Amino acid sequence: MPENPNCFPMLDLLLFVTTILFMAFSVLLVRRILRLRIKISKMRKKIAEQERFLKTKKDSHTKFLKPYESDTAKSIILSVNAQHEVTYMNDFAEELFGFSKQELLNHNVFDTIYLENDKDETLQENIIDRILNNPTMYMEHESENVKKNGERVWISWTNRVVYDDDNQPVEIRSVGFDITKRKQLEKELRNLSVQDQTTGVYNRQSFLDMCVLELKRAIRYKRNLSLMVLKLDFFHTIEEERYFTDEILKDAVFICQKSIRESDIIGRLSELEFAILLPETPIENALFLAEQLKQKIQEKNIKNKNEFFIGATFGVSEKTRTDDTIDSILSNAIQSLNNENQKSHAKGRQNKGA
Repeated sequence: MPENPNCFPMLDLLLFVTTILFMAFSVLLVRRILRLRIKISKMRKKIAEQERFLKTKKDSHTKFLKPYESDTAKSIILSVNAQHEVTYMNDFAEELFGFSKQELLNHNVFDTIYLENDKDETLQENIIDRILNNPTMYMEHESENVKKNGERVWISWTNRVVYDDDNQPVEIRSVGFDITKRKQLEKELRNLSVQDQTTGVYNRQSFLDMCVLELKRAIRYKRNLSLMVLKLDFFHTIEEERYFTDEILKDAVFICQKSIRESDIIGRLSELEFAILLPETPIENALFLAEQLKQKIQEKNIKNKNEFFIGATFGVSEKTRTDDTIDSILSNAIQSLNNENQKSHAKGRQNKGA
């Protein structure tokens, strides 16, 4: 059978159309593949971002406190949850407090590094709840903490409160620095401003300030208030010149401190003059106490068998209805002291004449 010459153009056309369709399909397939690759790339980026976010959230303690985390930084890193349990601590916290991480993590801070009375809510809310409830007020605070061996240590804290998805406070993240030496220095400076450095009692100004407060209280509640002034001196039978040493002054003050109540206040007015404020004490009791102190100071000298004897002259006064300042009460006590001194000197001259 002879071949049909018209079938070849038809085959060529069919092949051409098939080729075109295949090429178009290939282009569409390539574009689809490219789109899928782009989507896969975006998904990978998104997954990577989520992984980074989860890692950041998981390591948020160290991320938040990264500037303080170094081998040389002496800072405490601590996190405490709303149940007062330690959830994170760094190596320096372990070193400073003396507790191991096993002893602190998931344990209540008030059973470990905080003083036990700090959690007494009958007095006030504990410091953890105060920070959680008022984070802006307690962004910084100082607290006295305790080490495992019982030693007290002062810490200056910087705090940040972390919230959950419902905006409820769940954790406190804190950076702390040991300020114990600074606190000790502050205490020494305060003592320097209120204490007599030789005897340890109130200096003149601090004593008068305390007297003003006690006088106001006595006036308000209509209570008794007596004031005693004492001056140390050698017995007049001693002719050679003697000087008061710090030990003599300390002994005399110690005798007075052992003989008075905790509510009584003793201060140094001048080199050899001291004063004792006696709240809620009538003048009869104050005079009795003055005689007791005079005898005890003399007995102390006899017991020590000194070559010389120390004496003390006392002046006593009490608050009257017209006294509205401590100066008038103090002036009356000093006047009483001067009168006693005159009597003592007169008696000494009579003894020498005899």
